[in-house]
Amino acid sequence: MQAGAIFARVHYKNMQSLSYKKDAETAFVLITCESGAEHAVIEDLGQIDGIKEIAGTFGSYDIVATFEVDSVESLREVISMKVRKIEKIRTTTTLVCRDF
Repeated sequence: MQAGAIFARVHYKNMQSLSYKKDAETAFVLITCESGAEHAVIEDLGQIDGIKEIAGTFGSYDIVATFEVDSVESLREVISMKVRKIEKIRTTTTLVCRDF
C-alpha cells in the first residue's frame, strides 16, 4: 500500500451528506497522534460539530478530518478549542479550502 493511502473512513450520525455547501468554510485537518491512539482520536473527533468525514491514513499523518462550518472564525474555534484539546493528538495541519 502506498504512503498516504486511506485505510478506513468513518462516518458519524451527526455528519451531513458529503456534498459541500458553497457558502460554508471547508477545511481538511491533517492529524498526527500517539502510536496506537488512532481509534480513540477518531471516536473523539466524531463528537465534534461540523465534522464531515474522518479517515485514517498511512504516511506522514495518521488521520484526515474534514470540517464544514459557517465561518472562518467558527473554524478557528473548532480547531483550536476542540480538535487540539483531544488527548493523544500531537500535531495538526489545517488546509482551508477556497474557491478560485
